[in-house]
Amino acid sequence: MPLIGLGTYQIRDRSTIFAIVDAALESGYRLFDTAQVYGNEEHIGDALRELLPKYNLTRTDIFITSKLSPANHGANKAKKSVEDSLTKLRTDYIDLFLIHWPGVQKISPTDESNRRLRQESWHVLEELRDGQVLKSIGVSNYTIEHLNELLTTAKTTPTVNQCEFHPHYPDFPLVNFCRQHNIHFQAYSSFGSPAFKQNLFHEAIVTEMCAKYDFTAAQILLAWALNQGISVLPRTSNPLHVKENFKATNVTLSPEDIDLLSNVRSDLTKVKYCWNPQRIL
Repeated sequence: MPLIGLGTYQIRDRSTIFAIVDAALESGYRLFDTAQVYGNEEHIGDALRELLPKYNLTRTDIFITSKLSPANHGANKAKKSVEDSLTKLRTDYIDLFLIHWPGVQKISPTDESNRRLRQESWHVLEELRDGQVLKSIGVSNYTIEHLNELLTTAKTTPTVNQCEFHPHYPDFPLVNFCRQHNIHFQAYSSFGSPAFKQNLFHEAIVTEMCAKYDFTAAQILLAWALNQGISVLPRTSNPLHVKENFKATNVTLSPEDIDLLSNVRSDLTKVKYCWNPQRIL
């Protein structure tokens, strides 16, 4: 799995999808991250089918990630929803498929049935992985408690846990837990989510490092994760930013600067800009 991929959260416009996929392929991206709830699997499938030949690429040259909607948890819905994703993505296999959220849509976060239904979902994904429809399976937004629960019942250890991670919310206990259990930790919202990215971009230490390394704030924030072996999924609807973000793979931060960014809020309350799975039983 490539360490950098194109995130597509909140991008549903067909022409925009085609433009950013084109820019991504040209820049060197080979990982494309989507989800059932993003509502763009079909556009991404169409874009890849049309644009791969332009760059002399085939399906096996790229890595596609999608995710199970919270509305599709459970044995009765999960398998059908994966089949729908395959159809929309115009492919007969998905490289990585994740449970997007540990809770179930329209069920109270404290309802015990969340546990039962997400376990059912995982067993369905295991079956599909055994059948090679899904090359690998994992989770997203799982806490240490959710992972411990899963590891007691799963036949297959999740390959990936995809979670919010940035200098304002550096969840190193979760990162370390994943490493101890051979689960790759993948970061989303490296900029603190679209609505709050200026909070990180204007962080004094980030600004200083932009001048020091002559890279943009986005590139510094992505490099902070990449330099720690954490993969990233920068999301943008701007083709120019797609290309700029990929250059983060060329940024090497000093260990001291990585530590500075990791501890930028050491004396402050850490800020979670996205949804919080801690409330899900």
